[in-house]
Amino acid sequence: MSSQMTVFAHRGDSGPHPEMTRAAFASAIDIARTRGVAIGLECDVHFTADGQLGCLHDASLARTGRDADGSPVTTTMDQLTVAELKQLDFGSWRTDLSEVRELTADEREFMTLADLLDMVAAARAEGVEVGVAIETKHPVSRDEEVEAAVAEQLKQRGWTGPDSGIRMISFSADGVARMDALLPDLPQTFIFSREEVWQTIKNGSLVVKDGHAFGISGALIRKDPQIVDDCHALGREFHVWTINEIDDIKAVRDVGVDAITSDHPARVFDVLSD
Repeated sequence: MSSQMTVFAHRGDSGPHPEMTRAAFASAIDIARTRGVAIGLECDVHFTADGQLGCLHDASLARTGRDADGSPVTTTMDQLTVAELKQLDFGSWRTDLSEVRELTADEREFMTLADLLDMVAAARAEGVEVGVAIETKHPVSRDEEVEAAVAEQLKQRGWTGPDSGIRMISFSADGVARMDALLPDLPQTFIFSREEVWQTIKNGSLVVKDGHAFGISGALIRKDPQIVDDCHALGREFHVWTINEIDDIKAVRDVGVDAITSDHPARVFDVLSD
């Protein structure tokens, strides 16, 4: 495996397991443990009704949340407390899994950011090299408070510096700037998928702090492979998401990306070890 390549498990090991459940994150950690490699766990965060940060991609629960009778939950996460969210099923929506086998409790569990950071701390205590990429979503409920809430949890653990293994990622340049003010040494990635955003970066009308990485969609890199070299010429790391198929993993590896985010991190490690 290239020592320069970082692998992020997208919403945990979310190919084999329901995304952002305890099972998905635990499986990604186990990949790092058994292979002796470093891995990053990617998650998205939103506020709950009681002011905690929960791990969920969508603000709405409709796609991934199910109540006791299996019906989709049509509310948003910020309308329910953590205790209420813990009573829901966040795994059964994956019918490709749930119709084949009985899901475990860990494959149904709603996770808070604190839960995830506890898992990372426990793995690190065992000597497993695990980091976290925390994506702040915008616009959301209590929009300008999200970065402050993330920063507070990281401060409590002393995970605020360049060697913390923690990275904030966001599509929001304002969100990145807010975190710069809160935790100036924390690594960040500004992510985008549209060519016009890349043009604003190149012409200087959108400024992202020196040293922060750029995270770019696989679709955009397929459209313009030169973007990798252009990004490196600006002194930026190039991170790409979400790359799942073997041929695509090989393609982005061969053009020299610095980090790959995937629903199937084991596949990425297989390719990188060739």
